[in-house]
Amino acid sequence: MATAVQIAPMFAREAKASSYAPPPFFSIPDLAERWRCSRASVYNRIRGEKVVDFAAKGRKGHKLVPLDVVLKIERSHLKVLR
Repeated sequence: MATAVQIAPMFAREAKASSYAPPPFFSIPDLAERWRCSRASVYNRIRGEKVVDFAAKGRKGHKLVPLDVVLKIERSHLKVLR
């Protein structure tokens, strides 16, 4: 028969594996998938927000959107249930 000391570590591993921390930044394709819209719609939604841009000004490049900006946009687009 197993003792509590032997069983406890098994449950501790499961708790660690199930903890989820969202990524600190999202790419444009990640947000398009998350929001179920086109990449062009994502660019429209993030216009004017602070994003990390890895390109020179006016050039095409990889953009990353911080988690706090994503959560702010999602809060503003929630529909109120009545």
